[in-house]
Amino acid sequence: MKWHNPSAANRLAKHMAKPLCSMACSRLFYKPLRVMDAHLNFLLGKGSGTGWNMVEEVRAAAARIHRPRPIVFDVGAWSQSLLQCVPDARVYMFDPSPGCQAAIRSKSLPGIKLFSCALGETAEQKAFYSSSATDGAASLHVRRDTPFQDRTDQTSTVPVRMLDEVIESEKIDFVDFMKMDIEGHELFALRGAKRSLAAGKTGALSFEFGCGNINSRACFRDFWELLTGAGFTLYCITPCGKNLLVESSYEDAEYFRGVTNFLAELKK
Repeated sequence: MKWHNPSAANRLAKHMAKPLCSMACSRLFYKPLRVMDAHLNFLLGKGSGTGWNMVEEVRAAAARIHRPRPIVFDVGAWSQSLLQCVPDARVYMFDPSPGCQAAIRSKSLPGIKLFSCALGETAEQKAFYSSSATDGAASLHVRRDTPFQDRTDQTSTVPVRMLDEVIESEKIDFVDFMKMDIEGHELFALRGAKRSLAAGKTGALSFEFGCGNINSRACFRDFWELLTGAGFTLYCITPCGKNLLVESSYEDAEYFRGVTNFLAELKK
């Protein structure tokens, strides 16, 4: 709903705002309405990727993989779930944490090539913030978003590579699917893949957007412009598995409560 549109529905909503506001802001209704607001957004996919919606995310990926031996880029720990659906996939995993690397190697997953680095806009060395050896919320950005603002981090330095450089050095012609879950750094990793994206070398990808982007100062509009400019169509992954088409970039997509999973598919 776009409030700047001069529609009859908007005019009616604004006319009714004053009397309804008095009721909504009362002690009786204020907290229940805030809870209802969060849950209604959740049903539309906003924040629904927080901690549990892995099944629908894997299904969305598997539905967009069509080659018999696909190449998958796993930028975040995800491959074990996907390999159950696409057992013949060749997976390139990226993780800068030594503890997570050891955990990945201990699983002896088939078809995996592990890169001991982070991904970003430029090749460099960057500070890495982690609260434990296998911290799933570790980030290249200091965590100040509400779920993590009270934690104590250890700081290390990790190598950062560009996706374009990896794709070129590995002589990869086409990436069937790329999953990105790197705690607010997704946009910068995508900027490091501009040549590959412009050349149509990635069929589809998914990325998280939410509270982690407060730390990295990345907006959904930035993702929209980069990906639609490279020929992708964007969808929001909902709890029921339906992928809602994102028709345009509007401010209500800048939703930082929890994590929302988005899917980008290259237009045929």
